[in-house]
Amino acid sequence: MSKLIDKLANGQISRRSFLKGSAVATAAIAGLSLVGCGDNKVNETTQAPEETQKDTTAEVPVDHSPIVDIEEGGEWKSAACWHNCGGRCMNKVMIKDGMVVRQKTDDTHEDSFDFPQQRGCVRGKAQQQQCFGPDRIKYPMKRKGWSPENPNGAMRGKDEWERISWDEAIKYVADEFKKIKAKYGNEAFLVGNYGSLYSDKVLAAFGGYTSTADSTSHGVYLLNTATTIGLPSYGSNRTNDRMDMLNADYVILHAANPAWSAAGTPSYHFIRAKEAGVKFITIDPIYTQSAQALDAEWVPVRTGTDTALFLAVAYEMLQADAATGDVVDWDFMKKYTIGFDAEHANPQCPDVNTRDYIEGKYDGIVKDAAWASKITGVSVDQIKMLATVLGKKNNVWLLQNFGAARCNGAENLPQIFLTVGCLGGHMGKKGNCTACNYHANAGNGGPALVGSSAKSWGKLTEETVEMTYLDRNVIPGPQVWDACFTGKYRNVGNWYNSGAYAGYDMTCDIHCIVHNIQAAYLQTGPNQKVGIEAHRKMDFVVSKAQFMTTNAKYSDIILPVAASWEKYAGTTSSNREFLLCWTKITDPMFESKTDQDIDCLLLDALGINSTAVYPRTEKQTFFNQVAGAWVLNQETGEKEVLVTITEEDIKEWGVEGEVQEGKMSMKEFIANGGYQAERKLGDKQSEYLNHSAFINDPVASPMKSPSGLFELCSQAKADLFNSIGLTDYDFKAYPEYMVPVRGYETTFKNGEIDGEKGEYPFLLFNPHYIRRSHTVFDNCSWLREAHGNPVFLNASDAKAKGIAMGDTVKIWTEWGAVLRQACLMETIRPGQVGIPHGCWVDVDEATGIDKAGSDNYLLGTVISGCGVTGYNNNNCNFEKYDGPALVDDCMVPARIFDFE
Repeated sequence: MSKLIDKLANGQISRRSFLKGSAVATAAIAGLSLVGCGDNKVNETTQAPEETQKDTTAEVPVDHSPIVDIEEGGEWKSAACWHNCGGRCMNKVMIKDGMVVRQKTDDTHEDSFDFPQQRGCVRGKAQQQQCFGPDRIKYPMKRKGWSPENPNGAMRGKDEWERISWDEAIKYVADEFKKIKAKYGNEAFLVGNYGSLYSDKVLAAFGGYTSTADSTSHGVYLLNTATTIGLPSYGSNRTNDRMDMLNADYVILHAANPAWSAAGTPSYHFIRAKEAGVKFITIDPIYTQSAQALDAEWVPVRTGTDTALFLAVAYEMLQADAATGDVVDWDFMKKYTIGFDAEHANPQCPDVNTRDYIEGKYDGIVKDAAWASKITGVSVDQIKMLATVLGKKNNVWLLQNFGAARCNGAENLPQIFLTVGCLGGHMGKKGNCTACNYHANAGNGGPALVGSSAKSWGKLTEETVEMTYLDRNVIPGPQVWDACFTGKYRNVGNWYNSGAYAGYDMTCDIHCIVHNIQAAYLQTGPNQKVGIEAHRKMDFVVSKAQFMTTNAKYSDIILPVAASWEKYAGTTSSNREFLLCWTKITDPMFESKTDQDIDCLLLDALGINSTAVYPRTEKQTFFNQVAGAWVLNQETGEKEVLVTITEEDIKEWGVEGEVQEGKMSMKEFIANGGYQAERKLGDKQSEYLNHSAFINDPVASPMKSPSGLFELCSQAKADLFNSIGLTDYDFKAYPEYMVPVRGYETTFKNGEIDGEKGEYPFLLFNPHYIRRSHTVFDNCSWLREAHGNPVFLNASDAKAKGIAMGDTVKIWTEWGAVLRQACLMETIRPGQVGIPHGCWVDVDEATGIDKAGSDNYLLGTVISGCGVTGYNNNNCNFEKYDGPALVDDCMVPARIFDFE
């Protein structure tokens, strides 16, 4: 038990002093729920049944009196900012008397564009509630209606909860695992994840499990783009170095909003370019916060029609080049690409090429600006503007994030995006870049300048355990929940491991769902409504959880897992210039345990030697990561030891290790919160250009495609797509526009553009949102107060339906219905509806409507193309809700479970 809990339990800290001293960050321990918004009230509430939980309902005014001498005797520590938002910036907290009393971000050096501080955002500042929030799962819990003899699965998500001991919880889980394996085999276990085979060590050591594979963030870029068309999908070296952006005339952001999706230093790099005079263009259904900050020209494309847009841009570039001769970089095209025209046909598909398709020789449709304008909603003038800007005379950074790749019918988007970049020759020279622009490395490519290769120090057990990963038992995201009912699916690839491959039919008999802390698949995967029913069908469902998340809500047993502030954390590469190091802030709260501790308890209960699966302690693992930290010598390109390790360090930490000499002491590295490589304008790293080795010598450093070139017409792509076999569509080697199974065309009756609108006349997409990191932080009252839970509506569309700002709106698709509060905007395309991603589902069992407004409650099992989940182009309708109005969700009671 931590010092803080001790002091509160023993009455050494009063409630008033506690609220003052901790800035109410640790209110969980005092039983407080900070869910007030606007009225400066603190609401103490519970949401669990009266007979199983204390009713602490009350209202306590927030104490705004000054905090005196709070820093005297306090200690600053580096704290994790651990969620997958794209920033992973520096957090530091002050600890005094066991409490977090202050929080700050990077102040280890003076801030400058060349050497920017790694500043956290509002989400980083809210990490306190992720550790000390009032709604932490404090103890192991069991659903009241569940027993090993009678699962009573229909009550999942409806039932009451009761507190149990760790011994009981581990025995329940281990006994159910043994029973299910004996009766059905290891394939009966389903682990909800995103394509990783390695997310559950317990079940791997127990004989394996069935995995899920969802295209999630990267969409169609997971369809082996590197080995088919030659365009790498993601990674730290996909763009030029950030300082090269200053050499650009234009930066085009396609489906990219780093101000929300990668808050932190990425936005800083773009702002610097703007101040240097670089012009920005944004291609997006919404005029994003990034676009506003960068004063970007807006190309308001309809979601899911991006392939048509770039086909037309390519056509207009050809037309402009025919007129002036200075638009297409034919030298680049001849040297680095194959398959664009008949003269440079790809030998693997000699009878077709991309230019002939664009010019209408195969289908009689010329892909000009007028054709694309009807589909995309982008004006003819703007399409021609893009063609002019992308001409070879301009220096252009053409950057694409993955929002447009998460659409039905987007399989050919990477290929035509690559084609347009190649036509202008926008690679391999200063100020030019054609690349994916993603996550913490947005706008800043190149080899890592600092990182960690963990040492192997620490005793290993002589016993080994065979880890079994059933790598052929992988269910595609759009089929996962249906497969739980039908017992059938088509394995088409293990997206984040082996990529896509030829599909084959499989059977399954799922009886147990296991949710780890690393993923929230019931919440973030498609077909959520059917997913809930699939959970109710199971023999057993177990979750590790910090809060009553969607996964946990529909489980039988919940195992409370520690937050990163409560364990020996470690290091992670935040971006290529910064290696983050965080340390333990507090002991695990209440009865929570770390992932490793929970796994070891389960392994031992299953009769498996836990030390053979986890041969090192968490402390040893952390020490090894720190000792393995390296920094790149920017002159020689060699990795050098970063952290000095002394005999005293080894003794103090009580670990195994060896003495080494580095650039800084271990204490300094940990206290600083990591290490940042210093940069200066014009340094050697600023010379990095993406694909530079290939551009300098395409023979010596070929791309991974069959030809070694950028394949603008690729038989390898067509063969892969057709081998997947989910649909009867005949994929071509060139990047044709595919009418999506759900998209703009299907908002019309009979799919005819300009015809009569159908039952679902609006396009639905789910932008990422500053309030959340995917689903994380949705419960955080601070962020709920700062950022509501809206549906983004075009103001004219809303006015036509009698909807005003703040009204409760019902949005529905053929799959489900949700409620949200209206946010009317002129900066979203007419005909579009945006539901910010990630809120935790709260289904009204009487009506079947999700009152929280979960985006994936509206998403169904539409199978299109190659099995990519079409998160961003679905059909919907909306109206002003005629039932009870929603309250601001910062007023909704927190899901608190405090037992007598």
